[in-house]
Order: sequence, then structure tokens, then C-alpha cells
Amino acid sequence: MKTIRLMFMVIIVLTFFLLSVPVHAAKSRVIKSVPVARAKVVAGVSYSSAKLSSSSRSVIITFANLDKIAKISYMLSYSGSGQTQGVGGAITPSGTTDSRDLYFGTCSKGVCTPHSSIKNAALTVTATLKSGGTRTKRYTLRPKW
Repeated sequence: MKTIRLMFMVIIVLTFFLLSVPVHAAKSRVIKSVPVARAKVVAGVSYSSAKLSSSSRSVIITFANLDKIAKISYMLSYSGSGQTQGVGGAITPSGTTDSRDLYFGTCSKGVCTPHSSIKNAALTVTATLKSGGTRTKRYTLRPKW
């Protein structure tokens, strides 16, 4: 009986060691803007803002100070309806302000279907300045619908 107990304990310990896998955490990524040499750096200027809209189940991005921008791009990524989802785009400014309404769902032939169980929503906006520098802003979004 003692031998069976001992063998059982050895099997449990060996199973534990064989099935355990080391886990390594990735370094956190910091998105920085990298100014080009001799580029004018304008401190404290904002080029975008984001606001969740529960009525339209979307995020509304407002772009400002576009007179200083050569190009601006955006990328929304999230997990919804059990899959990784996303939308992105870019604009070449023609005025001083603009906006985009990014829907948390899919549309086809005029029929829109919202995604459910939205998690890990992140919006990244990258502005390329006329002076040559870039500014990247990342938003973490937590929709309540």
C-alpha cells in the first residue's frame, strides 16, 4: 500500500513538472513620436480627440490643428463577437478640422450589424506634421454596451 502511494505521489510530481511551461512577459511598448532633425516641435498641441457614442455604438474621432498636418492616419482594433476586428484609414487634410465616426460593427448593403462583447478596444492616431515630425496618440476605449 505504501509503494502504491509513493508511486502515485511520484507520478503527480513528475506530471506537474512535465506539464508546467515557463511564461515570459513581453516588455511594455511605449509609442513615441520621433521628430526628424530640425523639425519644429510644438509643445502642448493636440491633433486628435476621441469620444465614445453609445447611441451610435461608435467612437467619434475629431481631428484639429490640421493646418500643421501633412497626413493623419488612424487604426481602431478590438475583440468583438468572438473575433479580432478593426478598421483604419488616413486623411490628407483640406481644412483645419475633420472627424470620423468608427462603428463597432459591420455594414453591408445599407444594413449594419453591431458586434457584441467588445473588449480590448484601442485607437491609435498618427499625425505626420508638415515640419517632418510625427505624433502618435493611443486611446484605450471601454465601451459599456
